[in-house]
Amino acid sequence: MGKKQKHEEHENHERWIIPYADMVTLLFAFFVVMYSISQQDLAKLKNVSESVQEAFMGSKKGGAKIKKVDFSNSPTTPETGPKFMVRRTISDQELLDELRKQLTQDGFDFVYQDKVSPINVKIDGRGVVISISAGYLFEQGATEIRPELFPVIQIVADIIRGVDRLILVEGHTDIEPIVGNMFYSNWELSALRATSMVRLLIQQYGIDPTRLTASGYGQYRPVADNATDQGRAQNRRVEIIMLNAQKPSELLEDETVPH
Repeated sequence: MGKKQKHEEHENHERWIIPYADMVTLLFAFFVVMYSISQQDLAKLKNVSESVQEAFMGSKKGGAKIKKVDFSNSPTTPETGPKFMVRRTISDQELLDELRKQLTQDGFDFVYQDKVSPINVKIDGRGVVISISAGYLFEQGATEIRPELFPVIQIVADIIRGVDRLILVEGHTDIEPIVGNMFYSNWELSALRATSMVRLLIQQYGIDPTRLTASGYGQYRPVADNATDQGRAQNRRVEIIMLNAQKPSELLEDETVPH
């Protein structure tokens, strides 16, 4: 009886089809998921895109880049550090003189006691007031402080850190109604601008948050005539008031109202 002839096995040249099919299936599934997200939840897709952009480029909504302060090798040291455990008691006039000196010697020679200046430093019944024009601090209708003004705020923060006073930040607007749907009224705009300044003082410059208060007054505390462009520009402002008080119990009701 003869032996069965053994058939020779042929090499399979089509084995690549299996991994190729798997890859095509995965790609198809991926594009289905992306399409589903883009159609069902555009807001979520936008958030993911912004998060990726912020992680890789350090940008924020609105296009403004806020540089984080490195407290380890900068004069901007948090108030809780030992350098500022003891703060000075200083008179209003001394504080005013120091503010004006620090601002002008750093090149901010537009600081005058003149009401039309972008920064107005003065004394009133509450203490020392630094009034900054909203036109310099913010884009129109915005609440994020322009990075160009950070050097000015840095000087103010350094002085705040060294004195034993409570700080009140007030937001003010002109009488013109809000345009658009971002804010209901000037109340919201003024309050958000004040809290934006407070947030910057805390997060960027290390000011103790227990010393800070933010208030928004809308158009109801003007310093100029709202009938003119120049007057409205003066009324749109943020005021940083270094109060004549070291703790809340020392504040009197009439000290919080400008004369």
